[in-house]
Amino acid sequence: MNVTFGVALAQIIDVNWLDYMLRWDPRKYNDIKVVRLPYNEVWKPDILLYNNADVSSSISSVSTNVIVGHDGNVTWLSMWIFKSSCSMDVRYFPFDVQNCSMDFASWTFDGYQMNIVNIGSQGDLSNYVPSSEWELIQFNFKRHVITFSCCPEPYIFMKYHIVVKRRPLFYLFNMVMPCILITLVALLGFYMPSDSGEKISMGITTLLSMTVFLMIVAERLPPVSDTVPLIGLYYGITIALVSFATGMNVFTLNIHHKGGRGIEVPSSIKKVFFGFIARMLFIKLDLPGHPPEPGMQKVPTGDYYCYEAEQAEGTENGGISPRFARKVRTVPTDLCEKQFMRVLHKVNQTIERNEMRLAEQDRRDYIKQEWQQLALVVDRLLMVLFTMVLICVTMSLLVPGDSYSGTGEELVQKH
Repeated sequence: MNVTFGVALAQIIDVNWLDYMLRWDPRKYNDIKVVRLPYNEVWKPDILLYNNADVSSSISSVSTNVIVGHDGNVTWLSMWIFKSSCSMDVRYFPFDVQNCSMDFASWTFDGYQMNIVNIGSQGDLSNYVPSSEWELIQFNFKRHVITFSCCPEPYIFMKYHIVVKRRPLFYLFNMVMPCILITLVALLGFYMPSDSGEKISMGITTLLSMTVFLMIVAERLPPVSDTVPLIGLYYGITIALVSFATGMNVFTLNIHHKGGRGIEVPSSIKKVFFGFIARMLFIKLDLPGHPPEPGMQKVPTGDYYCYEAEQAEGTENGGISPRFARKVRTVPTDLCEKQFMRVLHKVNQTIERNEMRLAEQDRRDYIKQEWQQLALVVDRLLMVLFTMVLICVTMSLLVPGDSYSGTGEELVQKH
């Protein structure tokens, strides 16, 4: 018995066979050439889907009639929704291509008793309704004749291959774009001034946001452990980048406040960061040439004189009595040297302490400014490096490659 079998995707099952017991001569029956009979009153081939994933489905639930011709040709157009098992390859999600197959064969008849042939070379797509999530690339079949070890008779399997490609716009807009924006916000933490006090909190907030999005992505994917999907790998790398960026913010904050210890920036670090990296990143530094040295300036000294005079009486208008001018005379410094030098020494000590304190304060301010400028250069350098790494990771993981492009045959070979 020859049974012609065909599948129309998302529409109908077309099964034709020749029943020699249902032949008649139309001339004997008022020229009736075709009759329609209930499906449960006619013999039907037990062609089933071998990789069926829906155990509740039953062929008896189909209530379409069977079309019987006078020559014994029986056609059964059956509406049926198949749920077939298919191994998913989510390695390139959301740029994945899935190659699934549906195996149809008789459950009890071998190839000698029932010869299954296909209607055409490919499946029927005339009534196919395109999906908003999947793009159909290929729908063809291949006839297999298999001999099992238990039985010498061959068995015929009709294997229909369905190659579909995922439309990634939904996932790019709802999962990838927020991830990129959150990562950019985390990288902007390097541009935030260290005195603001919000660099660490921004990094932790963005890290929590990335973790929430990673949980959403995990719910959308099948729980497989053999491969990690691209979008999961991208989220993992970006979370690592954000975590490392938060750690680097702690490092730059330590550099920013290191000047309070009074330790100068090493000359080799100055040469690299202030001399080369700052110019490469177009950073204009506001630093004096050298730090001020603590000490006291020398005050020129000369000859000192003491003046001795009698008690002078003041005039009515507050002036000095003429007697004073006549009795004033200069005396060499050796007569009052002890008292004068003692007072002068105290004044010099006070001035020296003040000058040393001011010079030390200026030196510490200069050192603080140096470390702050070094933290600024390190922040800008890390921001540039992290931005370059983010661009490279995004381009390498989220830009469709050769595995997502090509014709149907090429995609079948790749997947």
